[in-house]
Amino acid sequence: MTSIAHSARIPAWPTLLGVQGLVVLALAAVVVQQHQAKTPASPPIGARLLSMDIPAATSAVSYALEHARDDAAVMAEDELRVTSFLALAARGAGLEVSDIRLLALEQREAPGIQIVEATLDVAGHLYDLPIFLDGAHRQRAVGRLQSMAFDVQPGGKMHGQVRLLFHRPQPMDTEWVADRLALAAPGATEAAPLLEQAAHLAAWRAFSRTQPGRADHARLARSRAAKELPANLIAIQGAGGRFVWDADEGIVIR
Repeated sequence: MTSIAHSARIPAWPTLLGVQGLVVLALAAVVVQQHQAKTPASPPIGARLLSMDIPAATSAVSYALEHARDDAAVMAEDELRVTSFLALAARGAGLEVSDIRLLALEQREAPGIQIVEATLDVAGHLYDLPIFLDGAHRQRAVGRLQSMAFDVQPGGKMHGQVRLLFHRPQPMDTEWVADRLALAAPGATEAAPLLEQAAHLAAWRAFSRTQPGRADHARLARSRAAKELPANLIAIQGAGGRFVWDADEGIVIR
């Protein structure tokens, strides 16, 4: 982590604004270069890249990136922590957990935001379900209860699945930047790592801008479950049957 004392010597925000503008201009130039191979690279962009103080800009972006990270996101390094927490919450509520799967989905909630689906295979008594759901939300990662599906025996014993949705930023693909940057602005490939890091910063900022809306949706889903589950669990506990709940549709099958 970049120290505050070191970062204080860097004009962070002016540098970041320049870097972000440069990212857009440089990448745009590369795209144009791909479609117009005979068109010479834009001198202004090349000049800006060559004249930039790369170490200072890199330090500024690193500092901003460190402070842009949000524990609400579930990154690859967070997956063990999240699955362990969910398992403990379920077992603490009296449920048995046979499997937990985290899967990054191809679909996107918004540009640059990836959905991570957590699916738990659980078994136990129906009345322990609300206790688990309350505990599952008490972690740093913000997850939205999306659906539940259970086969219930007379008396309340059940087995089935609980599905929650988490999210994380997904930066644009930057693997091609270094090679194409050499064509768009010869001699400026030293700036490639900086541009790649700036892409990560842009993704984190997009995540932060949209996180309040996701948190609201998570609260609404939790509130809906709290209102709809008790009466329906009591109703199905006696005779048993198939129980399906969805955050968007409510009780689907009872």
